[in-house]
Amino acid sequence: MKKKKFFKNKIQMVCYIIIFIICIALFIVIGTTDYEKFEDSDAIKFNNIYNIVDKNNYYEFATAHDVLNVIKGRSGVILMGFPENKWTQYYAKYLNDIAIELNIDKILYYDFLRDRENSNAAYETIIENITEEIPTNDLGVKNIQAPVIMIVKNGRIIDYIDDVTFIKGDINPDEYFQTEEINLKEKLKNALEIYKGV
Repeated sequence: MKKKKFFKNKIQMVCYIIIFIICIALFIVIGTTDYEKFEDSDAIKFNNIYNIVDKNNYYEFATAHDVLNVIKGRSGVILMGFPENKWTQYYAKYLNDIAIELNIDKILYYDFLRDRENSNAAYETIIENITEEIPTNDLGVKNIQAPVIMIVKNGRIIDYIDDVTFIKGDINPDEYFQTEEINLKEKLKNALEIYKGV
């Protein structure tokens, strides 16, 4: 009985070896590729959510724990809001504009909505640590209302800007900021200059 050959001829054998080598090479390339490089940066993700803010922005996504770390002794510029709040768009834009002007390289963005709804322990600890800054609502409850810009230097709150959170009536941000944009920008610039030690 004749032994069966794996390959009918040398050409077929060479083709199979080349295919095998290509498969091994692809396996190595796919296995060693750093896919994080292909993920969108925080700046691009932020621009996708807040589209009036430039793609070249200074925003980094933060958790409640990140915010707590700043409040408990570090320094940072924090925007607290959520995409469903139309006023946060404008706060985000103006804060980024002033940060670029003053060369502040990072703004933490904390979307607190889910944490507030779930009474997350870290969120509640934030409330306890900044209770003097937070106004009490009509029900006598202290909660962060969107949007808020909090500027902290070595654990000390320099400014807590929440001017639009309790505006009464049906006012559109587009209309409101036609007259108040300059005031907000000046307030931000003054607070950030103090933060930088200018």
